[in-house]
Amino acid sequence: MSSLNRSRRAIIIVFVAFIVPLLAAWLILSQNWYEAGTNKGTLLQPPITLDKQTDQLPEGWQLGYVAPKNCDTTCENTLYVMNQVDVAIGKDTERLTPVVLHQSENAQSEFNHSAPHITQLVTPQLIEQLSELPENTVFIIDPMHNVMLYYPTHSDKEQMITEGKNVLADLRKLLKLSRIG
Repeated sequence: MSSLNRSRRAIIIVFVAFIVPLLAAWLILSQNWYEAGTNKGTLLQPPITLDKQTDQLPEGWQLGYVAPKNCDTTCENTLYVMNQVDVAIGKDTERLTPVVLHQSENAQSEFNHSAPHITQLVTPQLIEQLSELPENTVFIIDPMHNVMLYYPTHSDKEQMITEGKNVLADLRKLLKLSRIG
């Protein structure tokens, strides 16, 4: 009889060893205690596909920003971080172009002194397509003209630099895994 009890005990232990991890995984996933993904920005599901006037955009990947009417400290910090990300991306700097989008020619002239190394484009149609994004965000456009990630901007320079590190981390990952652009 004792060998029968030992066999039952062994079967129960094996059964519990397999069932407990499954129940734990189900509980964690059903309660949303686990967030999948390693991106630091906010992922757009589905991505915004730009279809009008994309011929104005440079080839490859772009780090974009829709310029406000007046460039305040948040805007200045964003332009600074966009330039720093472009420099920090290193050998992939040829694959990435920082782009500032403007509503009109008048707004563009104010930005030329603030961001001489950033591509400036007057594209009201593209800005209209980006209306789904929150205001004052930096976003990533892939070579197929899909906006897939965006990041908030900050008036505090230190916070904006930290956000720039997040942008840089995601861009490095995207450029490493990408076979296009």
